[in-house]
Amino acid sequence: MTHPSGKHSWRRRGTVLIVTMVVCFALAGSVIVLCRSMRVEVQASANTAASLEAASVARGAEQYVLALLTGYKDQIREMNEDEFAAVPVGNGCFWLLRPDYEDAQLPLFGLMEESAKLNLVGVTYDELLRLPGMTDEAASSIMDWIDEDSNVERDGAEDEYYLSLPDSYYCKNAPFETVEELLMVRGMYRDMLYGDGTAPPLGERIAARDVSRNLFSDPQLARGIFDLVTVYTSEPNTSEEGVELVNINRLDRSNTRNQFRDRLRQRLDRTRADQIAAAAGSTRFTSIFQLYFAARLKPEELDAIQDDLTVTSGQRRTRLVNINTAPPAVLRSMDGLDDEDADKLIAARTGLDPTSDSIAWAADALGEAKAMAIGPRVTWKTYQYSADILAASGNGRAFKRVRIVVDAAGGTPQIVYRRDLTERGWPMDRAILAQLRTGQGISSGARNVLPGGSRF
Repeated sequence: MTHPSGKHSWRRRGTVLIVTMVVCFALAGSVIVLCRSMRVEVQASANTAASLEAASVARGAEQYVLALLTGYKDQIREMNEDEFAAVPVGNGCFWLLRPDYEDAQLPLFGLMEESAKLNLVGVTYDELLRLPGMTDEAASSIMDWIDEDSNVERDGAEDEYYLSLPDSYYCKNAPFETVEELLMVRGMYRDMLYGDGTAPPLGERIAARDVSRNLFSDPQLARGIFDLVTVYTSEPNTSEEGVELVNINRLDRSNTRNQFRDRLRQRLDRTRADQIAAAAGSTRFTSIFQLYFAARLKPEELDAIQDDLTVTSGQRRTRLVNINTAPPAVLRSMDGLDDEDADKLIAARTGLDPTSDSIAWAADALGEAKAMAIGPRVTWKTYQYSADILAASGNGRAFKRVRIVVDAAGGTPQIVYRRDLTERGWPMDRAILAQLRTGQGISSGARNVLPGGSRF
């Protein structure tokens, strides 16, 4: 074809085609970039939504814990582990994790009793030194950190050491306020507190074959001491109903002696109550175990009266360890006990009703001398609980891990400590996350009801 002017027009038409193609390619590229950007935005929005969902599930788990301690505190030990594992909240779910203390009697899911741990308030040097992985330098420095003087004891440290650090600070010379504060003490390192990173996933028991195959280090060193110590435990000198306990170290006072006898008569046969009151006399008791042996009580008699008695006059009692739920490592660290004694206690409580508060079994297992030695440190009650909450969104795109400590000593449970542990990563088997992401959900017998059948 030719133009009326007689010139060919194919060059002009080719130029238009090329320009059109360039424009089309540019538009296609813009669409691709825009789509990719939108895809990233969609993924980011989905992740944000999943993160918010996981955070909401974690908050729901906190309310679940508070509800249990408000209305069902006496039934917590009776609850099945399934009621703390994969508990559904909306589309998500949560777990209340516990470490594997190498004691088959202790569960892997549920609340942790703070009274089962060693309290750093009033701890002794020898008790610290018996904790897994503890060194003389760290134990000595801890004692210098909490004492009131500025004298260096053993291999410890005071202001001179801490002020020489690049980021200097003073030695506290006062009790710990949190367990994490241990990291400020000379000789205490993260792997001593949190473990060396070789521990197996939570929610699983350590298999003997895994230890023999060296899949991870010593189980105690792998976990660290974080779950063996506390700063929160204290116990009121009143019953759970708010009734003042009878101080058996004031039986030289006629009104206390009469109160003691009346309380015994409420719990036991009148004749037997009078016999026990007479046998107690005006003795100065160091613990309720001393009364157990002095009055030749039967185990069921001690069980009946132990919640009514005390040997101290203060408003609060500290440094007490719950021997019914304390892990083996805590029992082995207590003053007055050696490894053989701890093994006796562990063996004696195996097969006992885990919901029982009885302590007579411990006195019988140890014998009078050993029972008297640890008696001032023994409790059978728990008023403070910790919860290691792991919450996941329904699609598995996000999770939240939070640790809280709840104090129920004042009647109404209150959260006294909360820390976000999400940065430490997913602590359970990662196959669980993969299962959530595939939309299969969690195969668990967990129930979304509280004890007694009320809905959560």
